[in-house]
Amino acid sequence: MFKIQHLCSHKGLKMKYARELSKIIEGGVLGKINQVKAYTEFLADKLESDGEHKIAKRLRTSMSDSLLASGYNLASAQPARQLRAPVDKDSHMALADITYPGSNHSGMAVLDATTKAQVDEFISFVLKAEKLADAGLSSAPSLLLYGPPGCGKTLLAHNVAAQLELPLFTARCDSLVSSLLGSTSKNIRSLFDFASQQPCVLFLDEFDALAKARDDQHELGELKRVVVSLLQNIDALPKDTIIIAATNHEQLLDPAVWRRFELRIKLNAPDSVTREQIYRNELAEFSPSKLQKTVEHSVGLSGAIIAQICVAAKRKAILNDENQTTEQELLYRIAMVRYSNVIESEKEATDKLVELKNLNSELFTVRLLSKIFGMSTGKISNLLNRDENEQ
Repeated sequence: MFKIQHLCSHKGLKMKYARELSKIIEGGVLGKINQVKAYTEFLADKLESDGEHKIAKRLRTSMSDSLLASGYNLASAQPARQLRAPVDKDSHMALADITYPGSNHSGMAVLDATTKAQVDEFISFVLKAEKLADAGLSSAPSLLLYGPPGCGKTLLAHNVAAQLELPLFTARCDSLVSSLLGSTSKNIRSLFDFASQQPCVLFLDEFDALAKARDDQHELGELKRVVVSLLQNIDALPKDTIIIAATNHEQLLDPAVWRRFELRIKLNAPDSVTREQIYRNELAEFSPSKLQKTVEHSVGLSGAIIAQICVAAKRKAILNDENQTTEQELLYRIAMVRYSNVIESEKEATDKLVELKNLNSELFTVRLLSKIFGMSTGKISNLLNRDENEQ
């Protein structure tokens, strides 16, 4: 396609950008012009970030000249930030959403020390792929995230792509499933082909929709063939294509699918240290000085639910023209999340008060019950005392 000797001749640059160079050469040999163009643009961006502006400019000029000489219509080419994912022929919906580095997203995932170390290992795995390959340890950088809903799998995928400075191609696997016979496998192939020709992180969300165990008696033969197609496409991915998958139902996955992922990380509900950090991050300047009770009564809540609690508390503070929320307000929000079935039931007020006290006497103080039910603390105390006397 075009010459890159001026890049390779610079000491140290050839090794540093070996991955991008290999993808450009591969695309040229196989006649994949879009791949050549995408990786050349990506390489030029990296060179500019490293201060190699002249080389980046020469690379772009060389690419444009070569594309024009080959008859490629530059006017019809999609800019790097206007890539279009393939579409499902049945619904005409895009098979993936594309998020670029620097796009606004919901902050950073807060991880415990063990999980953070595992994620850092995966990122290092990607960044040092060439060094690993030289040592005979070449394998596809693949990561499976699993665990209960709301524990940060999607957010973590965005964070990994951002740290690698790569666009994230997010595919909801349930949307890849087509009602037309054989179309699901075609969708998988189109998506994987598209991802393999661009510098990106391919993120397969709701992964169990495609990767269910083939010995499941409730699954139809067509869906079992989909698993085979999925495995074949994973195996056919170039070794430098980054893939992340996420599921809330890891017990449904086919055993062969598990083996395709180099690293597997379980994301659980956050521990006490992580919960406090999430509260501090989400509340920011609205955070009260003390959060001990809030953290204690949040045990078992997912990071997503804690974030929702913080948003509600911040909104209330802003509407009340207050500079901070209070721990009492946070405890109120926690109570409304955890015990809404009792609080919103049609039982008598006294019965609700007694039941809540029995469920969690430390959380449901007279003061908090007063806030929840809109009664004075004196009336709450009288109702509780009357119930005790009647017993």
